[in-house]
Amino acid sequence: MRVRVDEIPESGRFLHFHWGQNRLKQYMQPDDPFAMELVRPVNVDLEIHKRPDHIRIIGSIESILRLTCHRCLDDFQWLLREQVDVFLVEDKNLPQDEEKELEVDELEYEFFDGEIIELDQLVAEQIFLALPYKVLCSESCKGLCQNCGANLNQAACSCRRSTKTSPFAGLEQMKEQLVR
Repeated sequence: MRVRVDEIPESGRFLHFHWGQNRLKQYMQPDDPFAMELVRPVNVDLEIHKRPDHIRIIGSIESILRLTCHRCLDDFQWLLREQVDVFLVEDKNLPQDEEKELEVDELEYEFFDGEIIELDQLVAEQIFLALPYKVLCSESCKGLCQNCGANLNQAACSCRRSTKTSPFAGLEQMKEQLVR
């Protein structure tokens, strides 16, 4: 969805729209190993306010996603509830220096051409930034057995446990020999 800046009234513009699975897939790489499926469509509510030197977009993005746990590889439902508060500044206001370290308050700013706001791109960015770095079905997830691959959340496996507590246990023995 595109919004022209000159069509935003002084009172602001309010938008409400939904995304389905196909819209979300448009912004995902075809070979992306991160499995993500919509259980409920993405609900987007945004307010766009035009100011003399910037555009401010505030609102919320909500959905329920089916993700795959990185430890046990089971699918689970994850609630996406992301608040949006973005400042858009025209490209012509970009700093002219080649490199500049950003200040904390500058991280809220994004740049655009000054004429058209690409809302779909903005929504996709907010969704992907909201995803956890390490996706876990629960903080107490036990994961998979290293030997047989059994899901340790469902049942204990019958593998024989190694007496070594660490793959570096051999180094501990070498250290003891050197100290003698």
